Amino acid sequence: MANPEHTPEMASLDRLTVVLYRSGLSLFALSSALEAAELLSGVSILGRWHLPLTAAGAAIASANIHLYDPRFRWFFPLMSWLGLIVLAFTLPVQSPEIAKQLSVFSLAFFYAGAGMFAVKEYFCFRIPGLQLMPLLLAGAVLLRWSGLAAAEGTFLAVAALLYLWLAWAKWRMPLHFDIGDKSMYTM
Repeated sequence: MANPEHTPEMASLDRLTVVLYRSGLSLFALSSALEAAELLSGVSILGRWHLPLTAAGAAIASANIHLYDPRFRWFFPLMSWLGLIVLAFTLPVQSPEIAKQLSVFSLAFFYAGAGMFAVKEYFCFRIPGLQLMPLLLAGAVLLRWSGLAAAEGTFLAVAALLYLWLAWAKWRMPLHFDIGDKSMYTM
């Protein structure tokens, strides 16, 4: 988290990882918004591309997150890795029903990671409702398993609006705010 009194020296890799982190959050926000619009309107927008775009957004963000505490630094990417591993196991599955259940299970991991990003960023931005993101995304997954598309779309629409607000707020602040004091990264 940024310290307003500290301006770190930014290496090229620092700038790249901050841009990638913010891009991952933005891709997740966009894919969630489009999926919500699809669920609420019944018109196919992303179709089968929702899960790959959501996975890409969550994975890019989790691979480039800047956290001081090493006890948490490993946990954010773990959610994306688990989601990607489960998603990979859908490929050889012959049963469409089992493949569908596995894909929803992988989506749950991506949403868990995205929920953790939102809670982390709530401490920086204090966007109202952002701390509820894990509940909104968990609700969306449970509603997907229940087959209630309109209710899932509503949960996802609220989550997407909050995530779009977060992405907009992230892009407005200087890149060095994401890095903070690098000395805090060492053990």
